[in-house]
Amino acid sequence: MSQLVAKYEPELLDDQELMPPDYQARLRKGVVGFKILVDDIHAKEKLGQHRKTDDQEGVFSALRQSAPPDAVALSGYMKKRKLGVGS
Repeated sequence: MSQLVAKYEPELLDDQELMPPDYQARLRKGVVGFKILVDDIHAKEKLGQHRKTDDQEGVFSALRQSAPPDAVALSGYMKKRKLGVGS
């Protein structure tokens, strides 16, 4: 439990009021670890291609002109795939 809290909610480790030892002990009883083997993935590209042309062009333009590199990369991907870029 301490490792999970340290990884996902580190600010709670030192908060004895919010996470007292007895509460942590009760949590441990309800936590069950498991693994999942992924053998198939079904996905869709939802890049606004169902929107009106003006909406697509506006979003695509805004992404292309954005400062964050991931937004610019997404606009490049959209252009390459010809999805959600308007006309």
